[in-house]
Parts: sequence; structure tokens; C-alpha cells
Amino acid sequence: MTMAKQALAGIKVLDMTQFLAGPYCGLVLADMGAEVIKIENPTGDFVRKARPQIKDTSIYYENMNRGKKSVTINLKTKEGKDIFAKLIAKADILIENNRPGVMERLGFSYEQTKAMNPGLIYCSISGFGQTGPYSQRPGYDLIGQAMAGAMSLTGMEGQIPLKSGIPLADVMGGMNGAIGVLAALQYRNMTGKGQHIDVALVDSIVSSLLTNTFQYQITGEIPGPSGNRYFNAYPYDSFSAKDGEYVVACGTDPHFYTMADAMGMPELKEDPRFKYLDDRKTTGADALKKIIDKWSSDKTVEQCVDILMAVEIPVAPILNVKQVVEDKHIREAREMFVDVEHPVAGKFYITGNPVKMSETPTTPTKCASMLGADNEEVFATIGLDKKTVQEYKEKKII
Repeated sequence: MTMAKQALAGIKVLDMTQFLAGPYCGLVLADMGAEVIKIENPTGDFVRKARPQIKDTSIYYENMNRGKKSVTINLKTKEGKDIFAKLIAKADILIENNRPGVMERLGFSYEQTKAMNPGLIYCSISGFGQTGPYSQRPGYDLIGQAMAGAMSLTGMEGQIPLKSGIPLADVMGGMNGAIGVLAALQYRNMTGKGQHIDVALVDSIVSSLLTNTFQYQITGEIPGPSGNRYFNAYPYDSFSAKDGEYVVACGTDPHFYTMADAMGMPELKEDPRFKYLDDRKTTGADALKKIIDKWSSDKTVEQCVDILMAVEIPVAPILNVKQVVEDKHIREAREMFVDVEHPVAGKFYITGNPVKMSETPTTPTKCASMLGADNEEVFATIGLDKKTVQEYKEKKII
């Protein structure tokens, strides 16, 4: 694979982000071939020390920053600000996830950078967005899931609200940032104008509440946690086998009738509690869950999945992380875990990119750069020679 074959080859991104949402946006662009330059303090992003680690190398950092270059700039110094301004003048995109107002105090808000580079696409990712009464509140994944209503919908009925087991707000925020950047690139291709993209973690989760908000709008009932059930269909739930759990997504009457036959229980098709979808998903759901659980109680998960899959019922085992990482379809065929070689940590795997493109590869192949490893290369593009770079390093400007 060469960068010239990738979709965003030739696009230069300045990545001023930390934690997860902002770095995730940058890694998506890097996977697609953009030159992503991570801007760090001379002491380095503190996430470089996050655990888990291999030989003092943070695998958290590696996954969030794979394929990016690293330069160090002390933005509290005049020289550091000058360096950054020169990089902005040559950049296509800037990503930042500071609290609103921080970049303006540094002298690099969107309006300030727009004067330096009118074509700059400036993506801000924050907890609550750049506007509104909550804009100054700190925002992290847990905050986003709570304030957007996601936690009120997660968990078992009658129990406390739960967050998702994955960093949903951060990942969706990063994805939405990348989507906005790609749309803005197309707009710039048509007009030559850059623009400011404002992505909030809370907004990103709220945008996913489609089925829940229209349920409230129509019925006036406030949706709550329903475990693994789906309010609009049944059996659409998790079930227990003798060695684990599996899920069935059976959303129509024909599907259910086929499932009943496959289970060897054709009488369920005529049972008034289960015959029609409206009854199965309401008054019949509890009784039907007990019947299916009993049917699978003397079978393995694999047997249950095989029986139902043979008649094309949507069914799947509930895999743990070990099983996901080792699954041949996920790891090999879909390249969702990719081996890389690190100069210190050696070989380990990083998470792949879920977007597969026929003409332009997206599979990550490079580790994150060591702190400041690309200072000389990147700063040479704005006229700093090796002697100056070394001098600035000694003065802690970079």
C-alpha cells in the first residue's frame, strides 16, 4: 500500500486533540491517507502513559494515534505560536477538542485561523457544543451518555441506568467529526471556502435516539430500560443456552412461524399469545421468553445458532472480547485487528477501520510516531532548518 493510492492522499491535518473523541476523528482521516500531524506539548500527550502498556508503550495511545506524525510545540511561547501559525497556513484541516474558548485564548480560534488560511476546515469536538447554556461544561463519554438519555434506556427494567460498555459518545462524536470534515472538503472543492464544524458528544448520542424519541412523541410514555428486548418486535431478545447466551432478532410473523417449526413447537404458531406480532411484543413476550429459554436450556449456544440459522432466522452468539479478537471473519476476512511492528514494543495488533473501499485502502499499517519524531521533517516544510529545530528543542519551544 502507498499513500498515493489512498482517498485522502495530499490532505494535511493538524490534530490538536486528546482523550478519545478527537483522536478518533483524526485516526479515521489518517486511515484514509491524510497526513495527520499530531501537535503535542514538549512533555507529550499524557495519554502516552495510559495503561495498558507493552514495554512502557501505551496501547491506548497507539490505537488512538496510529498512522499520525508527532511534532512538539509549546504554544505558550511566541516562537511556538509562530510555528503553529505557519503550519495552519499550509494545512487543510484542523481538529481540536478543547473546551470552547481555549483555542481563542491561545490565538487560534476559527475566526483567528480563518484570517491565516481562508480555506481551512476547522473541526471542534466538545461535550456540549460551541453554543448554548451548557457549552462551558466539561464533557466526557460518560457525561454524553447521561445527558443525551442513552443511560436511561440501558440496562434491565427496574434497575439503575447504565452506560454502554463501549465509549459510545466518544466514538460517535469522532465519527461525526470525520463525516463533517469530509463534507466540508467537498464544499471547499466547489467553492474554495473552508468552514467551522461544531460537533458535540451529547448531540451525537441524541441523533441516535430516533426510535425512542418518536415513541415518546406519539404515546407520551417515557421509554426506559428494557434489557435486550426491542419494544417493536418479539422474539427480539437474548436467550440462555447451557453454556452461554445468544440473541434472536425475529421481527415478523413469518419469521416467528419458521422459528417455531425449527424449534419443534409448531403449536406456538396458533397460540393466541404469540400468533401475531402485536401480541408477542406486549402481553406474550414474558411467556415466550420462558419457552425459548427452556427449549435451549439443554443445548449449547452453537447448537441453538445452527438450528435457527439453518432456516435463516437472524441469530448470533454473544461473543466476549477474546472471541471477537480471535474470530476469523472479524480478524482476518474483515481485517478489524491488524498486526503492526513498533520500534520499542515490538509486534501487537491495533483495531482496523470499519470502512472498506474498493479503490482506496483504509487498513491502518503504521504505529503512532514517537514523541516529536517528525519535528525536523514537518518543520522543514515551514522553513526551519535542523540547527533552528535543535535550538528550539533546547529552549523547550518545541
